[in-house]
Amino acid sequence: MKKIILGAFLVLSMAFASDTSNCRAQEVDSNQLYGMLCALCHGPNGQPTEQGVQFGSPDFTDPAWQASKTDEELVKSMIDGTDNQDYAPVKQFVMDMLGIDIDVAEFIPKVRSFGGQ
Repeated sequence: MKKIILGAFLVLSMAFASDTSNCRAQEVDSNQLYGMLCALCHGPNGQPTEQGVQFGSPDFTDPAWQASKTDEELVKSMIDGTDNQDYAPVKQFVMDMLGIDIDVAEFIPKVRSFGGQ
């Protein structure tokens, strides 16, 4: 499982390595980043993948889950992590993998968009 994730990270790292001269100032498309990184566990449609289930990823399409989290709680979990030891906080994860400092609040509309499914 970890080999799959590591392989995906290597591919993504190479994709972003073409122009790393100004990564910190680079505009980031949160939908594209979600599709490349987050969807590995959270699924492209907000439902956890097989490996996401193993890591304890929530179902973003579940109205009860959506109602149970405030936007502030989501941002906090993406910065500080959760009680799930297998979860890598998004902000640090993206910084470590791609060298990009992102505003994780940009992911909130994407996560919330799955609630209407």
